[in-house]
Amino acid sequence: MLLLFHLLGIALLFVPITYVSVWIRYRRGKIAPQQADSLSTVERERILYYELLQATDALRESNLIGSGGFGSVYKGVLRSGTVIAVKVFNLQMEATFKSFDTECEVLHSLRHRNIVKVITSCSNLDFKALVLENMPNGSLEKYLYSHNYFLDIR
Repeated sequence: MLLLFHLLGIALLFVPITYVSVWIRYRRGKIAPQQADSLSTVERERILYYELLQATDALRESNLIGSGGFGSVYKGVLRSGTVIAVKVFNLQMEATFKSFDTECEVLHSLRHRNIVKVITSCSNLDFKALVLENMPNGSLEKYLYSHNYFLDIR
């Protein structure tokens, strides 16, 4: 009878431990493919400087979405019909080069539904830009600091 209680105790311990270890392995396996997918997005679409000029109508002011300390953001449409935002860095500022490199590195490695996706970058001696996914509702700044706009639950 004592042997039966020992076997029952061991079984009661073994079943939950087995369940937890299988669940952990399942979760790890489920996360690994997502990481592989994010690595495959490293191979980004190549967009030439002239294509960006054409998409943004030569960086026309009517396509200006916003501007900040390191540059300006323009709305553009590629030949494929994809709507993009092009962040053009102000090369007159000394810190721009470091900012451009940092943003390229950080934004490219981040993957989150609330962060704008970097499609690619375009860089030469006279021009540095990030090509971003366009967010149709505009700048968050507009909703945070304007009396004409407000954020709702949606």
